[in-house]
Amino acid sequence: MEELDTNAQQRRETFARYGLAMYQAQCVEKSIAILVSNVFNEEFLPSGPDHREIIQEKVFAKTLGHLLSYLRKQIAVPPNLDHNLAEALRKRNWLAHEYFWDRAAELLTIPGREKMIDELTMLSEFFSKLDSHLTLTYEKWARKVGITEELVEKELKALIQSAEEK
Repeated sequence: MEELDTNAQQRRETFARYGLAMYQAQCVEKSIAILVSNVFNEEFLPSGPDHREIIQEKVFAKTLGHLLSYLRKQIAVPPNLDHNLAEALRKRNWLAHEYFWDRAAELLTIPGREKMIDELTMLSEFFSKLDSHLTLTYEKWARKVGITEELVEKELKALIQSAEEK
């Protein structure tokens, strides 16, 4: 493996941090989709497995903005959480559509990339913290409806094994 110079290493780190921030943003988006499709959807539990899958497919195809609209129709979102969700939407859209355009000059310099790395780290932490909060909500629901940690672990192991076999 060839050794990278400082600029190349820093560029790699910048893009890696961007990837992590977008990953965390997607985790938030999927957590909201779980809340909308399963937790706060009154027709989810009484439905059969095939219909539940249809519900999830429809909801998981929605954009983050649409998911937030659905969530707000389903429940009264606490003001602090609603503020964070609105910020998540704004930040995610900026990352996905404008980030590198807005940071084109910074990407060309060492100090600029240092700023970007710090900024992307903070964005990643924001999304991660918000996702953790949302995850606690649907995990609590899952326990309430009888989805045990053992069942989740079993499904996770099967998912990992399936990925390793590919």
